[in-house]
Amino acid sequence: MSEQSIPTLKRLYESVLRRYEAVPAVVFGDEVLTYGDLDDDSSRLASALVDRGLRTEERVGILLSNRPEYAVVDVALARAGLAKVPLNDMLSAADIEYMLNNSDASTLVVGAAFTETLRSVAPNVSTLDRIITVDAPPDLDLEGDYDVEPFEQLLETGDPVAPDVPVSGATLAGIFHTGGTTGDPKGVKHSQENLTLNALAHAIELDIKPRDRLLLMTPLPHSAGLIMAGGLTQGSTHVITQGFDAERALTLVEREGISWTFMVPTMVYRVLDLLEEGEYDTSTLETLVYGAAPMKPDRLRDGLDELGHVFVQLYGQYETPDLITVLPKAAHDPDDEERLSSCGLPTTMCEVKVVDDSGAQVPPGQPGEIMARAAYSMEGYYEMPERTAETMDDGWIHTGDIGKMDADGYLYIVDRDSDVIISGGMNVYSVTVEEVAQTHEQVANVAVIGVPDGEWGEAVKAVIVPEGDTVNRTDVRSFCADRLAAYEVPKSIDVVEELPTTPYGKLDKKRLREPYWETESREIS
Repeated sequence: MSEQSIPTLKRLYESVLRRYEAVPAVVFGDEVLTYGDLDDDSSRLASALVDRGLRTEERVGILLSNRPEYAVVDVALARAGLAKVPLNDMLSAADIEYMLNNSDASTLVVGAAFTETLRSVAPNVSTLDRIITVDAPPDLDLEGDYDVEPFEQLLETGDPVAPDVPVSGATLAGIFHTGGTTGDPKGVKHSQENLTLNALAHAIELDIKPRDRLLLMTPLPHSAGLIMAGGLTQGSTHVITQGFDAERALTLVEREGISWTFMVPTMVYRVLDLLEEGEYDTSTLETLVYGAAPMKPDRLRDGLDELGHVFVQLYGQYETPDLITVLPKAAHDPDDEERLSSCGLPTTMCEVKVVDDSGAQVPPGQPGEIMARAAYSMEGYYEMPERTAETMDDGWIHTGDIGKMDADGYLYIVDRDSDVIISGGMNVYSVTVEEVAQTHEQVANVAVIGVPDGEWGEAVKAVIVPEGDTVNRTDVRSFCADRLAAYEVPKSIDVVEELPTTPYGKLDKKRLREPYWETESREIS
């Protein structure tokens, strides 16, 4: 295969930007950025960065909330042959500092809202020497010697013709950091070819069509950015917001004629609750993709009743960005509760198998570790050869998730490897217990963890967010005892107002476990 035939983000973006020139690419409040605008602005920014000496594969951090400039920076870096380091705007300063250091970032694009964070972080990142500000004050008063330049100035001085730089399919295009629920985040390396195929896979697997108007409310540095890349390949329009509000979401669906959106389950629940209270026109909505956590089957049925067959579930992780399996609309049968609990079938460009501790594939229905091998699997972890070797095996990714596959090829998540509770020598899969407890009428949300126990080693604990004012612990335990093995029933129940989540919206069980294990010798990672 010739180098010219290997796909790159640079060629992909330049093709679609020309093809859909007059179509709105990004809508943010009253701002509209057409594909033509995105072409011009990203060309100018890419040219300016290359003119200032940034070299192919140099790492550039992006610390911006959702806004049109994010799309400009994202596309410009691909066209300049640079590698993006997306930084979720909900990360702590310590996380941002770690990720910039971990990726050896030389440049940071930063929004005004993060000026204080920048002041505390920049002096501790030895590789950082250039800062591009978006709406930030001209004098940042930073400790150290940096080239500081406003974003708008780069657009004004940059050449409207994209730079002619050597970009191949193997060129490093991004370092994405894992969520960090199991220790320090790892920098996942992806090439231009990987991210090109991944963008096309998002469009294919998630039913993104050229006429679609996408509503993106989750952070662009995370899943929403991968979705936008897929939407750009189709010439779709992306309506973006900073943060989520259920009323605003439904208003935008009605006002903007939204046909496609992505939500995590808690967002879906809030939308469904609001739909019970008032009337909103959701007739244009054809696809609602959910992921990051499973949905409660009863709420999923509520959604099917209220919105119709619009639901698609995705399962993935940064090592195979977001797309390992997809549960399509046709598989969302409200009368098939077991299938509703599945995370779907392997995507077209991904293989999946479930293996035992020796690496042998297990029969259908038997739990084991989920392994995935995709056309867009990572190149490895940045500067972590040992962790890469532990995670990759002949192209297969060890996901660290425990699952099972049925005879029809549908995958079911049983647990994360680190979340398996060993109580009295028996393996308790926390997801199994959670699925049962969540069906109790007094339970709005639940997380199940293992806590130290002198007799059992670990005891099963349920941490519950109540549906109403309170939870009857005896009733919940009795309810679980009727549906679970005796060793799976929670031995204790805590009631909380909300469960902790990572900046990526995933349940943070590491944080939930910490108070119980901080005085113990055993460490659960």
